[in-house]
Amino acid sequence: MRPLHVAAALLIAATWGLNFTVIRFGLDEMTPLAFAGWRFALAALPVLFVPKPAISWAALAGIAGFLFTGQFVFLFFAMQAGLPPGLSSVLVQLQGPLTVVLAALFLRERATTGQWLGLGAALVGVIVIGRSVEGDASVLAVAIALLSALSWATGNLFLREARGTSIFAVTAWASLLPSVPLLLAGIALDGVGPTLAPILAPTWKGSLVLFYTVVPAMWLGYWLWGTLLRTYPAGKVGPVSLLVPCCALTFATVLVGEPIGGLRMLGVAIVLGGVALGLFAPRKG
Repeated sequence: MRPLHVAAALLIAATWGLNFTVIRFGLDEMTPLAFAGWRFALAALPVLFVPKPAISWAALAGIAGFLFTGQFVFLFFAMQAGLPPGLSSVLVQLQGPLTVVLAALFLRERATTGQWLGLGAALVGVIVIGRSVEGDASVLAVAIALLSALSWATGNLFLREARGTSIFAVTAWASLLPSVPLLLAGIALDGVGPTLAPILAPTWKGSLVLFYTVVPAMWLGYWLWGTLLRTYPAGKVGPVSLLVPCCALTFATVLVGEPIGGLRMLGVAIVLGGVALGLFAPRKG
């Protein structure tokens, strides 16, 4: 990669890594459904001047429903249930090997032995992490985070139709679809006050969280990601995703004092090792 693109890759990893701790701060200010609804409503603003990408509405709905709504709603609920941000970032990386499994099951793509071994190793790491958390709520949070990873992996299958299109445009238009349903669900489950609080009774902390999760994390992050994918082979860009949990763990330890060590660190290492094995496995078995 050219030096400018290396800097862009490192910026993506740092921005998305910090995003997990920012989400933790946001959940102190908003309910998960309100947070997700307003985040996507703001992220959809570029549809006012960005044309719809040249993909089907079905694919766009799949991206909106799984890659965005399912991934982030489950992630928000997992973190609200007590899963710390650094650990959350590691568990959702299971989307990589899970995408391989889903593609093998539904698209009849052949997964290599290395990819299956990577998934198996990552799942062992999840079990180790599960044993490192305390209380029923924390174990439940791990399970919800796995649903986030599964939803992300499912969304990746729909994202394949967007190859060759602007990822920024896909991000904006896919954000448009879930915003109103999420806010209506929030009103039904949490009430009008908590759901509309970000606009009726905004706080500086909540406003900064929404700004960060939309502008740097979504608009800038996905624009840079799309630029790298158009410039380099996916195999060269993909490893950047492994830097995200490393950055997330660092930020979470520094900013919120998340403990990482012992059995938990072993589980993290096994999960990331399994994801890396699946990522770097030869494409042909």
